[in-house]
Amino acid sequence: MDKRQYIIKFVGLSVGTHEFEFDINDKFFEQFTDSEIHKAKLKVDLVLLKQNTLMQMSFKIKGTVELECDRCVKNFDFPIEAEDNLVVKFGDPEESTDEILVITEGESEADVSHYLYEYITLSLPARRVACEINEAFKCDEETLKKLYENSAPEEEEQEQTNPMWEQLNKLKKYNKN
Repeated sequence: MDKRQYIIKFVGLSVGTHEFEFDINDKFFEQFTDSEIHKAKLKVDLVLLKQNTLMQMSFKIKGTVELECDRCVKNFDFPIEAEDNLVVKFGDPEESTDEILVITEGESEADVSHYLYEYITLSLPARRVACEINEAFKCDEETLKKLYENSAPEEEEQEQTNPMWEQLNKLKKYNKN
């Protein structure tokens, strides 16, 4: 991925509104080692409002990312629609927050790739069960069957073979009499 395409060069831009467009695909997420997204097809529209002392960036992100279903582990496309804002001002970079990017005086560009990554990641649901998100999606029944077959018998065996429970059940029966 060419990281330079996510750098906004604002020196030389006139005061007013400027529009930028980015395409985000699989290669974008390769630069982030802990990314849970590996496949994506997203379009970002960025509107930059340049003023004398600061800039306001409005991001509109739309497209799909491939996620793994939490229930059946089958991959599915999840639609993303997000809108976020970022204020860029000059000063001490240590004062930057999630909503305000502070860059040093004299800087001529700003890299927005990390902010794009965060906005996309934050738009993902915490619970990713595809059939709950899209009724047309059907979970992989074969995987679910194997999952239930492998998990259910172990629980029953543990209950039956645990001597502590046997002793407690004997005491319980004895107290009833």
